[in-house]
Amino acid sequence: MKKLHLSVLLVGLGSLLVGGCGSDSNDGSGLIDPSDPNALSQVIVIPGAERVEGQPPASSGDPDAPTISGGADLETGSGEQAVINVSYNSPTGYVDCYVQVIGADDYFVITAPDTATSGTIQIPVNIPVNVDSGVFDLYTCIAGANGGVSNPITTGVDVTYTGNPGGGGGDVICASDDPSVGSIIPCPNGQALDFCIDQGAGSCYYTVGGNRIECGNCLADSNVIVDCAQRAVEMCI
Repeated sequence: MKKLHLSVLLVGLGSLLVGGCGSDSNDGSGLIDPSDPNALSQVIVIPGAERVEGQPPASSGDPDAPTISGGADLETGSGEQAVINVSYNSPTGYVDCYVQVIGADDYFVITAPDTATSGTIQIPVNIPVNVDSGVFDLYTCIAGANGGVSNPITTGVDVTYTGNPGGGGGDVICASDDPSVGSIIPCPNGQALDFCIDQGAGSCYYTVGGNRIECGNCLADSNVIVDCAQRAVEMCI
């Protein structure tokens, strides 16, 4: 059972860390360049979505497939949440919503079936605090219950690096304060595992049951998080 708990927690930690420590592709400052689609896709967080390798489905061209519109361009700041508003019409409702940072090697799938034949879908996109100023594009489409895939829409997102964490304020931002950092992970022992970033120092750490597990400077070197995550998981079991 311990191995099972450990594997489940590591999966959860993996999704949490992408919002906090980014990837190896940055300009040396620890900031993610929005013009790098793969690096950006690894750090943005769409609540409830599953990240999948590959490309989202193309429009099926089926006359009974859903049609979508909207997706107006957005302006947001690092550490904030942008929301894509998509209007749809579909004779069979919709089953899945697909979102991709255009140019990335992966995409997001949001499964939230709705039998309504028309309406508006709101897709929250959390922009982590370590995303630099810049512009990127999001591709969005949906699939109906009949398997038909809608036309795609493109949403331009203009990010301004605020230099300040969202949520709790100050230099330290935690998952418990700001969902762009990730999610609090429930522990099998009844406690909860929280993840925090000290932007001023560039350091990251976990807290569980009043204990603090230091990770070192994960904004400069995301590799330091591996051993730290292992130690945090052991305290969580």
